[in-house]
Amino acid sequence: MPIIYYDGGCVYCYNFAIWLIQNGLSTRYQFATLKGSTGQQLQREYPAARRFDSVILQEGDHLQFKSDAIATLITSLTNYKWLGVLIRITPKFIRDFGYNLFANNRNNMWKTHWHKPDDYEQSFFID
Repeated sequence: MPIIYYDGGCVYCYNFAIWLIQNGLSTRYQFATLKGSTGQQLQREYPAARRFDSVILQEGDHLQFKSDAIATLITSLTNYKWLGVLIRITPKFIRDFGYNLFANNRNNMWKTHWHKPDDYEQSFFID
């Protein structure tokens, strides 16, 4: 099963995971926090993952980081495939610049709340 690793202390990262689920993410995906036991195992097995404190998509031995992972995940959603394709065709340096700009300023942006997951949403999270 593909695993989506995210910053478990980031309300935007968590709510993005919930948004993916609510918009038709396949049940073959699972979510794990980067600092949880599954995330620590990823970092032991794939030392390159230690450089990232951002979203990581693991499909078998293949890892995608930052905007590549975001584009792949959004493209997997039937109603948002067009957005994923648009993200994917944007040059990587621009995508990652935007990703980093958001990630580096997320604590200074508007306030949001932690979504309380229902049982179905909770079933996607492994730790």
